[in-house]
Amino acid sequence: MLTVTKKAADLLKAVKAANGATENAGFRLQRNAEEVDSDKPTIGLAIMESPEPDDEELEQQGLRIFVQEELLDVLDERTLDVRDGYQGPELIWR
Repeated sequence: MLTVTKKAADLLKAVKAANGATENAGFRLQRNAEEVDSDKPTIGLAIMESPEPDDEELEQQGLRIFVQEELLDVLDERTLDVRDGYQGPELIWR
């Protein structure tokens, strides 16, 4: 199962608030349309009010997360976390 750290949830909640999303809105983890030459999928985030019909919905750290069906196996046992980047905090997968 996907895990979201408190730091990652806090960052995503701040992004949600900065974008004027409702309290009930969540983040959808989805495969990006543009694939990089790699064996790892490029995963994007989108603020959404509700999941797509085939999405898996979960809640962690008070944050709603919608996972695109085709990413369920890829993200199983992964952790979404934050690190300090050159231009501020960055989301990373562990």
